[in-house]
Amino acid sequence: MNRIVLKLVGRDVKRTLNLRTLAIWVIMAAFTVFFFFSSNGRYELVENHRVEFMAIFLPVIVFGAWAVMSVYFDLVSSDREHNVLDCILCSGTAKKQVFVAKIITTVLISLLLSFIYLAPITMVIAYMSDFQTAFTAAKYLLPLWGYIMVYASLGLMISVLARSSKAAIIWSLAIGLILMPRFFILIPEGIGNALHLSQNVVDAISLISPGIMMEALSNPANTSKWMVAAVGFTISVILLWSISYCTFTNQDEYNYGG
Repeated sequence: MNRIVLKLVGRDVKRTLNLRTLAIWVIMAAFTVFFFFSSNGRYELVENHRVEFMAIFLPVIVFGAWAVMSVYFDLVSSDREHNVLDCILCSGTAKKQVFVAKIITTVLISLLLSFIYLAPITMVIAYMSDFQTAFTAAKYLLPLWGYIMVYASLGLMISVLARSSKAAIIWSLAIGLILMPRFFILIPEGIGNALHLSQNVVDAISLISPGIMMEALSNPANTSKWMVAAVGFTISVILLWSISYCTFTNQDEYNYGG
């Protein structure tokens, strides 16, 4: 890998993995443990040795969009506003290298956030039950990583399109609200009622929501939904990266922050 890209990745990782990020995701993980004990999750584990999906992921499904985009909404816009991006480009670094570094940072930090979220609840389940049952929670790591990657890519795109951090955080709050599963589900249902679509078609449209896709991806036994979710995550991430890259490479940068 290019040495310049590695340096940029190191810088971006340090900047995104800040106190704000750690505080938000530690609180999310703690809230998950609290919800597990205060809901039906503890009863299902003790009585039936079963780990309920919603008992682990309700906090991240409700607040996940905002929690993820709070990490990435200023990944590009902050550099632009403080003239850091101008300095990097003036040093001879290509925009492609800058963008590749942002992508690598997004992938690495998203995986780390998945681990931070799941580690405490997995240890709680192992303590209350056994390691085999705890593995049920641990196997959600990759589906959660895919879920976070969609919002991370969306946050990166917003950071590029909005150009300023203030505009980016407003966009992130609005889009996070729209994509909340309980709110988003009203949209395909409304479309289905207006166009007289079947329930199967409405359910397929609903899979656009990252939260619903993650639930489908966590159940490999349902092959058809698993494949749809896997393809959906992949297409979403690639599409968001493509829009971000095309926009970023065609934007004028020099002296923008000045």
